[in-house]
Amino acid sequence: MPDGTRESDVEHSFHLALSATELAATYFPELDAGLVAQFSVVHDLPEVYVGDVWTFGISQEDRTKKEENERIATQRLVHELPPYTAQLLERYENQTEIEAVFVRFVDKLLPAIINYWSGAAGTFLDDYNAHDREKLHERTSLWIAELKQRFPEYPFLHELLEMLDASSEEAVFKAYS
Repeated sequence: MPDGTRESDVEHSFHLALSATELAATYFPELDAGLVAQFSVVHDLPEVYVGDVWTFGISQEDRTKKEENERIATQRLVHELPPYTAQLLERYENQTEIEAVFVRFVDKLLPAIINYWSGAAGTFLDDYNAHDREKLHERTSLWIAELKQRFPEYPFLHELLEMLDASSEEAVFKAYS
């Protein structure tokens, strides 16, 4: 948020549901926008047990640990949730449907947009100890390359991300230096 407070998991899931559904309906008509909304709502349920772990700049070791913890939490939730919600969470975690992959991509994209390209940029820079342009540019470039590799099916969103990155770096450092 502009005052430096973080969005909660609930706020994040709601924002993701609105944003991903709108993106799907507007730019990716081959996607089922209703399913995108449903996957968005359940996508972070494992965090009930494992907490939220940011993936921007995360090491492969920490990513592996995070994924294992979330896999265990998902198995637990599948036995605790009502049947439809449990099945929806499993489908999302399996990542075999294009809507699930799309939601995962937008989920990775939104926090950076919200924190880096918003009034909370100072908090973002503090979190990643990226107060010099080179370090921030290096981390952002690696992150964008990782998203391109993991989600090659959305070149339009990659281009948008690169444009935002190129146009925002100057503004971020001017406002927070």
